Amino acid sequence: MLRISLIDDDVGFLEIIQRMLHDYLAEKTIPCKMDSFNNPELLYLEFLEKREYDICFLDIEMPQMDGRELAEKIRELNDLVYIVFLTSHREFVKIGYRVRAFDFITKDQLAEELPDVMDRLLRRRERDEKEVYTIRTHSRYEIIPYKDIIYIYKQDQNIRFVLKTEERAERKSIKKILGELDKNIFMLVERGYIVNLGHIVRINAREILLSNGKTLTISKEHIQDVREKLGMFCVYQMSDI
Repeated sequence: MLRISLIDDDVGFLEIIQRMLHDYLAEKTIPCKMDSFNNPELLYLEFLEKREYDICFLDIEMPQMDGRELAEKIRELNDLVYIVFLTSHREFVKIGYRVRAFDFITKDQLAEELPDVMDRLLRRRERDEKEVYTIRTHSRYEIIPYKDIIYIYKQDQNIRFVLKTEERAERKSIKKILGELDKNIFMLVERGYIVNLGHIVRINAREILLSNGKTLTISKEHIQDVREKLGMFCVYQMSDI
């Protein structure tokens, strides 16, 4: 079941987008649970209480807490939710990169833009669910979704996969691991460290801040490649696959 949250201080607009989403998903026979809020603090409390959502539609301009601030707070608690901003002004699009927003919908073009955004988002979700790394040994078989892997590092003879709340280990070389991963999503940033580009929050000089708060240093030989790959990754994420 698809779990969706919507936040807008305009109750009338909330009713319109909720009805349009219901119609869209009903046509595709996709079951859905939808929660609407006109106060951003209420949605934030849901995340604090570990309520899980697949998609959040966030109004950017709200008096209590704007959508940018709310998205940043949500990202601190949930790396995986797809965020779609609702706005009346396209100049706000620049803020989306920092919180890894999936897309923007302009309110006065809701009927035209919502189906297209949902089509692409559902394709992305399907792709994300198929992208996995598999650990296979004589006594162990484990599937790890790409989206759950924040970074990977070498420790003695093992490779450690750092996930949001735990780590996994496999006895294999870092070079072999890198060769088995999707190069559109993962890259080597320094000797013994592979990063999921989707979990990069910020690059400052040669430092990378990751979604779990971890900071890594990019080697001089990789800094340009990282910046180029990150730009390509954003294009890859927006592609219709």
